[in-house]
Amino acid sequence: MPALTRRHLLQGLTALSAGAYSLPSLSNTWRNWSGNQHATPQQIIYAQSEEQISDALRQAKNLRVVGGSHSFSALVPSSDTLLSLEPMNGLVAHDAAQYQATFWAGSRLAQVSSESAKLGQSLINEPDINVQSLGGTISTATHGTGGQLKCLSANVEKIRLFTAEGLPLECSTSAHPEIFRAAQVGLGCLGVMTQITLQNEPLYKLKETVQVCSLEEAVSTVAAERLQHRHVEFWGFVDGGKAIIKRQMLTDEPDTPPLTSSIDENELLEFVADTAQKLPWLNSTLQKLVGVFVEESTRVGPSWQIFPSPRTVAFNEMEYQIPLEQGFACFNELTEAMRNSDIQVFFPLEFRFVQADELWLSPFYGQDCVSISIHQYAQQNYQALFALAEPILRKYGGRPHWGKWHSLTSKELAPLYPHWQDFLTVREALDPQGKFLTPYLRNLLGVV
Repeated sequence: MPALTRRHLLQGLTALSAGAYSLPSLSNTWRNWSGNQHATPQQIIYAQSEEQISDALRQAKNLRVVGGSHSFSALVPSSDTLLSLEPMNGLVAHDAAQYQATFWAGSRLAQVSSESAKLGQSLINEPDINVQSLGGTISTATHGTGGQLKCLSANVEKIRLFTAEGLPLECSTSAHPEIFRAAQVGLGCLGVMTQITLQNEPLYKLKETVQVCSLEEAVSTVAAERLQHRHVEFWGFVDGGKAIIKRQMLTDEPDTPPLTSSIDENELLEFVADTAQKLPWLNSTLQKLVGVFVEESTRVGPSWQIFPSPRTVAFNEMEYQIPLEQGFACFNELTEAMRNSDIQVFFPLEFRFVQADELWLSPFYGQDCVSISIHQYAQQNYQALFALAEPILRKYGGRPHWGKWHSLTSKELAPLYPHWQDFLTVREALDPQGKFLTPYLRNLLGVV
């Protein structure tokens, strides 16, 4: 059997923070990537034009938009109509002088990033998974890491939105500003976004370095280096006491050659996750092996190539955004609770930083945050792990990621968002009949 390089194991392990690309179903059934959400609507429409979207909106009683199917919460399922914008993808227009680019909302992030690069532009920040739709990314305040970098929704300059009546509406800070603020993190409840204009930066390259250390050292290191690097994060293996720190910084150094391997790291990860599930007493040992196979490494390349990591091993995820000053205490209590429980978890915790913004339903509204992500292998029941973690995350003032699993309803959510009622007022004005609402969303937002 060919030798497994340390770098390839690392790529697989860090891939645990997100999911893989999934093609849309051609039947009237839908499921998300991990399989914890599903629906059998009356119809699924794959829109190829704004005219088709307008017609669907006028005819449907209830309609939800499907993006990349990477939400673990029940944002998508509807028994009436699901609308996919997958065929409506690619560049619409760009402004070279302002470093802005407009894309169809059905574009995947990988396409948005690579096509922006052809224009001499880079996204200001990206997550390490890039197969979500642009519309879904914006609707849920998806983010990367960076103590001085906001979520992707904060980089939106303009949105073209089709209302419940099937009419187009252009919104920005200067045109319908209240609708714009609501739509920047709109949960798909205000209308169908068809075009999104992003504020980008001049094309840049990143130097990525990787370090393996103890979990305690990772916590103290990122606390000290939060603002020293453009991007810094770590993955913590609680039972094994190990962590992987990843740093990314701007550079003009020459690109490093791409790494190749005859070993499929995702197949290896699935084998290890299966083994840990069946033989839980091996979990700690398997996690400690991270320190054997992963070594310090460096790579350099264009940002759009450095940010993403390929992955196919399915999992379910909970993620909360904790106020920065509470983030480390929250993480320490969470890891202690996990160690003291009998819940078997192979996948690591992910620890990132995100800067405050002013978007009404952004989990980062008004506060710099630590983002803590909890993953459970899709073949295992995630309910016990999430039930253990969520009270701790809430105890420290956490707000849940809209696209990740959580149990909160409007009763718990409304006090966390100063502009909660402002959002509901805009939603009511745009969609008084609740065409974009489902029982889950009515419960989430508190709409009768």
